[in-house]
Formats: sequence, structure tokens, C-alpha cells
Amino acid sequence: MQTALKFIYSLSLIFWIGSIFFFSMFAAPSIFKVLTREQAGNVVSNIFPKYYLIAYICGTAALVSSFVLIYFWSNFSYTGNIIKLAALFIMLGLAVYAGEVLTPQTHEVRTEMRSFQEDTLEYKEIRKEFSSLHRTSAILNSAIFILGIALVLLSAYTNRE
Repeated sequence: MQTALKFIYSLSLIFWIGSIFFFSMFAAPSIFKVLTREQAGNVVSNIFPKYYLIAYICGTAALVSSFVLIYFWSNFSYTGNIIKLAALFIMLGLAVYAGEVLTPQTHEVRTEMRSFQEDTLEYKEIRKEFSSLHRTSAILNSAIFILGIALVLLSAYTNRE
């Protein structure tokens, strides 16, 4: 059981940060390179619900498996365990906020932006709001990724021989 839980934890974490890396470094830039801005935005908007579903599933699996491992085979007094659980909780919280709050707001602003001509003051104001939401989303995504890499490093350190 312990081995299965460690496998679930590791696989969930690696799959989650791998999906962030692939989407951020390859998929999104390629989509925006070959399609118009509007088409690329439509494609990326279509991907986001699946992208965040991966985060929710992997984050929950990593958090639950880690908690069970600590509860039954370790202890909560070890600082590394507390750091691991806190990092997973923060990562999952940031992903849920980005997926359930920021993404709908961004979609709404993007839809509103389409109702204005690009050279109008209204468009520029809405575009500024969109850019702010996008920047916040990118920062949260980066934070989740960095925390994920830190957890992989922590796992490597605690599982050394």
C-alpha cells in the first residue's frame, strides 16, 4: 500500500508539473504562432477547462496520497512533511483560484473586448484589464510550477540513500 501511495504521489506531481511545462513552453506559444490572436485565444480557452481539470485531479491525488503516507507511515512533526502538505495545499488552492475565478473573469473580459474596435479607448481599457488578469494567471501558474519542482527536489532529497 505504501509503495502504491508513493507511486500515486509521484505520478500525480510529475504529470501536473509536466502538463504546466508542456502547455506553457510548447502548446500555447505554438498555437499563438500559427493562428490569429482570436483563433488562438479560442483554442486556448477551449483547452483551459481540461488543463485545470488535470490540476484538480493531480493536485488532489498528490495531496491525499501524501497525507495518508504521512498519517500512517511517518509523522507530522517532521518539517519536510509539513512543507510538503503546505506546498500541495497552496498549489491546489492557486490552481482552483486560477481555474474557477480568473479563467471565467478573463473569458468575460475577452468576450467584452471583442465588442469594441481595436483603436478605441474602450478597447484599450478592456485590453488593459485582460492583460492584468492574464499576468496574474501566468504568475500563479509559475508559482505552482516552481512549488512543484521544489516538491520533486524535496522528494529526491528525502528518498536519498
